[in-house]
Amino acid sequence: MKKIIPVITIDGPSGVGKSTLTYAISKKLKWHILESGYMYRITAFFILKYNLSLNKKIIFKLENLKFNFKIIRNELKIFFHDIDISNKIHSQKISMMASKIAKLPYIREWLLHTQRSYKKFPGLVTNGRDMGTIVFPDAILKIFLKTKFKIRLKRRFIDLQNRGFKIDLKTLNKELKKRDYQDENRIICPLKPAKDAIIINSTNMNFKETVQVSMKYIYKKLKML
Repeated sequence: MKKIIPVITIDGPSGVGKSTLTYAISKKLKWHILESGYMYRITAFFILKYNLSLNKKIIFKLENLKFNFKIIRNELKIFFHDIDISNKIHSQKISMMASKIAKLPYIREWLLHTQRSYKKFPGLVTNGRDMGTIVFPDAILKIFLKTKFKIRLKRRFIDLQNRGFKIDLKTLNKELKKRDYQDENRIICPLKPAKDAIIINSTNMNFKETVQVSMKYIYKKLKML
């Protein structure tokens, strides 16, 4: 009997804290990690850098896209053709393009195989917007992380400032709302909790408490395997 490779998915909107929660869980379990959203951001970076047209022929261009993730001094770094683009892919321009191409079925299909290839022993912790609904529907535990918009906006603003981006809070507010609308209303794989997802609202929790609540569900599920 083939042993199951366990997967834990964490879905939710921008600025909700998916990445930091994913890192914390993967570190505790010593499992592999997948930042699926970064794949869309890297693809968006590639498209904007070479001014590519968004038609089906783009798939032939994307075959030349080379990227990889590395943990350097406890920080996830993204390399595009061996060049560190970790900060560049966090601009709002990249965010909006990533959301735009996420609506294109041929790009989603192209990325799907790569995303699933990260499923390896002893297990995988992954985050995104459709990890539990589309990419890993057989995940042992699906978490949908949510919090108030104002908190997400503040986190996103601080993150961009720390990365050296200069952005007006009102502009960011408008763009984040637009990103939410695009993610939640696209025809292909809209952002929504999986039917069997655990909903965690971290509005009134600090990060430590969010991790504790998540690990409580995880350990309970692992005992059942």
